[in-house]
Amino acid sequence: MAYCRSCGAYIPDGHTKCLACGLDQEQEENTQYASAAQAREEEESRRREERRREEEARQRREENRKWAEAERRRRQQEQRAYGAERDRWEPARSGARPKGYQSNRLLAALSYIPALFILPFIFCSDDKFALYHARQGLILFAVTAAGQILGSGFGLGWIVTLMQIYWIIKGIGNASAGRMEPLPYIGNLFFKDR
Repeated sequence: MAYCRSCGAYIPDGHTKCLACGLDQEQEENTQYASAAQAREEEESRRREERRREEEARQRREENRKWAEAERRRRQQEQRAYGAERDRWEPARSGARPKGYQSNRLLAALSYIPALFILPFIFCSDDKFALYHARQGLILFAVTAAGQILGSGFGLGWIVTLMQIYWIIKGIGNASAGRMEPLPYIGNLFFKDR
C-alpha cells in the first residue's frame, strides 16, 4: 500500500502517479536523484576550481619568492661593488685622511678651468685622483680649443662654448664629490684608464 506524499491519497498497486493530485512519485525521486548528482558534480567542480586557484597562488608565491631572492642578491652585489669602489677612492672612516687630501681635491677641481690642468702635474704628481682629473682637464682643453677653431669658421663657436661650460661644471662636480668619472662624450678620447 502506498500513499501520496503530497495529498495523502491512496495509490493503487502498480501505479506511481497519484490519481487525486497527479503527483508522479517515481519521477520526483528521479528528479531528486538527478539534482543530488548535479549538486555533487557542482561541488566537485567547485573543489577542482579551488585546487586550481590554490596551485596558481602557490606558483605566484614561488615566483615572487624567487624574484625577491634574485633582487636581494643583485642589491648585495651592487652594495659590495659600491663599497669596494668607495673604499678605493675615499679614505678609511676610522683613520685620518691622507696628507693633502682636501687640497688634492681642490687641485683636481681646478683642473677643469682652462689651462689650470697643469697644476696637479706640478704639485701632486703622486696622487692618482688629482692626476686623473688633470688628464680630464687636458682633454677638455684640447677638445674645446680645437672646437673653437673649427666652430669659428662655421659660426658654431657658441655651441662649443655651451658644451665647454657643461663639461667644466660636470668635471668640477665629479672632482668635488671625490668621483673618478670620465667627462661625457670626450672623457675617454685619449686616455682609457679609470
